[in-house]
Amino acid sequence: MSAPSGTPVGAPPPSGGLARGAALMVLFKLLDRVIGVVSVMCLARLLTPGDFGLVAMASSVVALIELMSAFGFDTALIQRSDAQRRHFDTAWTFQVVFGLATGLVLLLAAMPAAAFYRDPRIAEVLPVLALASVFTGLANIGPVMFRKQLDFGREFRFLLTKRLATFFVTLGAAWWLRSYWALVAGIVTGNFIGLVISYLMHPYRPRLSLEASRELMHFSKWLFISNLVTFFQSNADKFILGRTVGSRELGLYNLAQEVGALPSTALIAPINRAVFPAYAAAARDLKALEGRFLDVIGQIAALAFPVSVGLAVLAEPVVLLLLGEQWRGSVPLLQAFVLIGLVGALQSNLYSIILALGEPKWTTLIGAGVVALTLPLMVVLSSHYGAAGAVAAYLGVALLGLVPLHWVFFRLTRFSPRPYATRLVRPAIAAAAAGLGVNALGRGFDQHPVLDIALGSALGLAIYIGLGLALWWIAGRPADSAEAELLRRAAQLRKRALGARTGPA
Repeated sequence: MSAPSGTPVGAPPPSGGLARGAALMVLFKLLDRVIGVVSVMCLARLLTPGDFGLVAMASSVVALIELMSAFGFDTALIQRSDAQRRHFDTAWTFQVVFGLATGLVLLLAAMPAAAFYRDPRIAEVLPVLALASVFTGLANIGPVMFRKQLDFGREFRFLLTKRLATFFVTLGAAWWLRSYWALVAGIVTGNFIGLVISYLMHPYRPRLSLEASRELMHFSKWLFISNLVTFFQSNADKFILGRTVGSRELGLYNLAQEVGALPSTALIAPINRAVFPAYAAAARDLKALEGRFLDVIGQIAALAFPVSVGLAVLAEPVVLLLLGEQWRGSVPLLQAFVLIGLVGALQSNLYSIILALGEPKWTTLIGAGVVALTLPLMVVLSSHYGAAGAVAAYLGVALLGLVPLHWVFFRLTRFSPRPYATRLVRPAIAAAAAGLGVNALGRGFDQHPVLDIALGSALGLAIYIGLGLALWWIAGRPADSAEAELLRRAAQLRKRALGARTGPA
């Protein structure tokens, strides 16, 4: 692709396929998470918690070094409606420079990191992971246009190809090596495949340029600080626990965190990824933006509440089925992480709106406040209660952080709080009742993990749907609700099924 420097690149087409795009994103992401679950199930039986903990410690060092490149230029390119070739070329140039610099710093940091964690294996792993950072830096910037143009199908074919390559290499290496090197090999191979297919799947050919550096930095400086804050939110626990409790308990903690985030990453993250370009396009029309937001937050609540509560209630059979007996100690950690993931799922769409309005400083300031509270609390609690203390610190501050986030959100958008609250209350009540019902009536299951999960899920789903529809009916059957949309889609599917069964006249 070769566009004149002054020509807008990757401008989104007229809206209209947002719902289909979001559904497609969820479908592809679900497939990605299925691969992830299968990978976890297999690797948890081939490797030990200590293997996972070691790679988590090394990955936290990589994440720390990669902060130098955390300017979020892809978000800046999507947010700019007038993004031109010079913007894309400048973003790619920064990406290349930062990728090479990250690889070099990782080589220099290998020995100090091994001394910090008191584990000499870190010095062997980090130089290999340096290659992954270099591959990421050299990747094509063109696939960002998949999101900007709302071309969700091509984007997830791109991501899924990389995911499959990582899966097969990691699984094969784990079967052969039975050590942490399998996880390292998967990371490096996945990034290399991502580099190759980024040029195969998009015709854009970037050039070295810093012409638009001032414009990108004006927006991205706040994203850099925000990503700096996000790093401490996501990795400070691994630094602390890796130093204080060792690789085995960190492995239990890390895998519980990954499984607990499944509802958010599999269902909610793709929705947010799909709607952000549409939010950005409607940012100047607050009335239209509010309508889109209410539709999306209703769908998020209808999905996130039952899935998160169900996973928390059925945590023990899920752990035994997916991971095996050696991971039973992660059950209470998983239950807490599911609640943390639910909070994150609800607040992530608010962050998307704030970013779409071009106000990244607010998300940065809120995140900084959360980190400022979390870190000292985590140090104190983890020193007394280990991994459980770290999880408690995360959960408490995550709940507290909802207060300033909502204050900023309604101040910037001037949306009405009541329609927003009604989108959350009904699914929250129905999911809580379902969780209590499964917890009370399901105590007598205790058969087999598969049977326990099946019976518990069926019971919880029946309670959730029944009570949810009852509450919707009592509220006057609002036509603009998630329940009404789901009933309309169910009616359409039933009509199609009847049509397919009867055939043409």
